[in-house]
Amino acid sequence: MTAPLLDVSDFEVVTSQGVRRALVVTPAERLRVGRSRIDATKAGDRGSEVDDEIVEKVSTWPEKIDVVLLRSWGGSEERSWGFEPTLSDAEVDELGYQLMRDQLAFFRRIIALGTYAIAATDLSAREFDAMVRGTMRLTRELSARIGAGAASDADALDRWILDHFSLWTTRPFDEFVLQGLPSLFTLVDRHAHKLADLTARISADGGR
Repeated sequence: MTAPLLDVSDFEVVTSQGVRRALVVTPAERLRVGRSRIDATKAGDRGSEVDDEIVEKVSTWPEKIDVVLLRSWGGSEERSWGFEPTLSDAEVDELGYQLMRDQLAFFRRIIALGTYAIAATDLSAREFDAMVRGTMRLTRELSARIGAGAASDADALDRWILDHFSLWTTRPFDEFVLQGLPSLFTLVDRHAHKLADLTARISADGGR
């Protein structure tokens, strides 16, 4: 049996709207992404074992999950996620872009399960900056399609994800839970109906 790549636990969060449940995902080993991921995504091999494992956990968890918290640092280098250190600056930028393309598909799978919040914490500045640049590049591409009248419902959801739902931070996990989660749930409460409607339309159309 293959050892899990991730350690997963949950805890309750008390909000003004009631009790919410957070699923905490921490690397169980040293996970590094690099050139092979760039090549795979360019070849059309979307997603990853890590994404699949998280989706499986959310879909089978005994309690409804309201937010997924992805930790990039589990307390040591041997329990962390990041980019391969040998990547060039151009490769770092390309990896950030390709990962964000993958993340859009991953986020849509999570949203379809009724979990409307995801945040990644503990990122280094290198990974964070690459993901931000990847987000900006994808936003320009989606905006061009929307402006040309060639956008699908999935494009509309992707654009919303990039504008509001793609939460990457260098803040430590404990700090984000204390200071960031309340505003995240406020955002979710404001837009949950729209997310559910967009997701239902995409499902009716057979996805993308």
